[in-house]
Amino acid sequence: MKLTDTDVKTHDRASQPTEYDRIFQSIKSDCAFQQTESGRRSKRIEDSRSARAEKRVCTSQIVILTALAVLYIGLAGCGNVSRQTVHNESETDDPHEQSGHEAHNHARGSLMAIREELSENQVLVTSTQMKSVDIKLGRPSKEHLSDVIKAFGSIALPPAHESSVSPFIGGVVKDISVIEGDYVHEGDVLAHIEHPDVVDLQKDYLDAFNNHEFLKKEFARQSRLFRDSVNSARTVQKMESEYKNNLTRLQSLKQKLRMINIDPGRVNAENLRGSYPLKAPASGIVTEVMVNNGVPVSGNQELFHIADNEKAHLDMAVYEKDLARIEPGQRMTFNLANGQLPGPFYGTILKKSGRFDEKSRTALVHAEIEDKNDVLLPGMAVVAHIQIGDDEVLALPEEAVVSDQGKEYVFRLIDDHQSDERLRNNDRQDHESLANEHGHEAGEHQHGDVTAHQDHCIFERIVVNSGVSEGGLVEVIFADSAVQNEWFAVENAAALLSEMKKGAAGHHGHAH
Repeated sequence: MKLTDTDVKTHDRASQPTEYDRIFQSIKSDCAFQQTESGRRSKRIEDSRSARAEKRVCTSQIVILTALAVLYIGLAGCGNVSRQTVHNESETDDPHEQSGHEAHNHARGSLMAIREELSENQVLVTSTQMKSVDIKLGRPSKEHLSDVIKAFGSIALPPAHESSVSPFIGGVVKDISVIEGDYVHEGDVLAHIEHPDVVDLQKDYLDAFNNHEFLKKEFARQSRLFRDSVNSARTVQKMESEYKNNLTRLQSLKQKLRMINIDPGRVNAENLRGSYPLKAPASGIVTEVMVNNGVPVSGNQELFHIADNEKAHLDMAVYEKDLARIEPGQRMTFNLANGQLPGPFYGTILKKSGRFDEKSRTALVHAEIEDKNDVLLPGMAVVAHIQIGDDEVLALPEEAVVSDQGKEYVFRLIDDHQSDERLRNNDRQDHESLANEHGHEAGEHQHGDVTAHQDHCIFERIVVNSGVSEGGLVEVIFADSAVQNEWFAVENAAALLSEMKKGAAGHHGHAH
């Protein structure tokens, strides 16, 4: 069958794409592209979600593994400690020792840990304990105990160190500013005395002062006239006499004002005072106040008494049979006759007074107190032991030596966690002092590290032999002479013995 030209043309037009087809193909291509891009985005989102999920899973696994590792290490350490504890316990033969280790697991450096390391002859006490029972430290001193003279006496003050305070002008007492026991310095105001005579004295002084200026100028003028032969010598002499008499009166009134503690340079017509201050003539302690405010007193009446107790000394009555053996410089110990104080006090003979009492057959001997104490007051009775022997021995106060189970002991300081510098400062220059004289008390210094450096002392109990005992001192003989220059507990050593026994009962004195 043959196609005509018309048919060919018709077929060609049918095979060519129309405008509708082109638009449809374009829309179809856009939809396919969008589907492809959407698929890609969905895939990327799914991949991201999947990655985050995987990351969370890994993190959880790491945490779990770390916890398991820590738990394993802890269990392994506990196992080692347990094995070590078992090993230590197996090495301890004494069951009591084992219980001690279990009960006393104290921090290293603590007081309890230090106590556990002490031997049976050692004891630890804190500064608080030492202060509460008055334990003091000191060194053995060389004393002449082989021959002593016993004497009785009292604490006295030299007359130059006692003062009675009295007013120069009587009046009414006001403004008392002290009571008995107060320490005052020279020049401190004790009270005021009020009287009209005080005003009159200031008025007379001002009159004399004003006349002095007038008479001084008039005497100078009359002297010039006399040199010019204008007036007579009698006139000049009379003026000179008036001028000098007034000058004498002025100086007298000025001195009286000073005696009642009023400064003449400050006196004027506008500030006349009706009272004057009564001042302390010397430094010391007010031992008596004999008046009160409002009491009228007369001149020279004693109102206050002041004593400088730092200048106190001993007055001792020595029998005539012993007087020849007393020499200046001899050492002595003493204590109160009506009540013993801890430890003896020390003194040195000054001189013999040269006055002999025929009734008591004694002579007065003065002695210096080496270390003053606030407890020692003038008037107190004392018992003294004057050392006149030739042989020197090492001695400690009687309270330093304690007896236990038939033996005598002293406590030597072997470790001091307070202040070694203070120990050195309290030592005598001749190294023969006792620190209790200087008041070396434990507990005066504090350290910052409470665990490792809490204030405490460690003492060691050592055996001694005792010899002659006189005047509160006892001769001590050491087996090892190397310890005689060391520090010991010289007061209330019995408290250390008690603490040692208490520590032994509580198993604090055994080394682990």
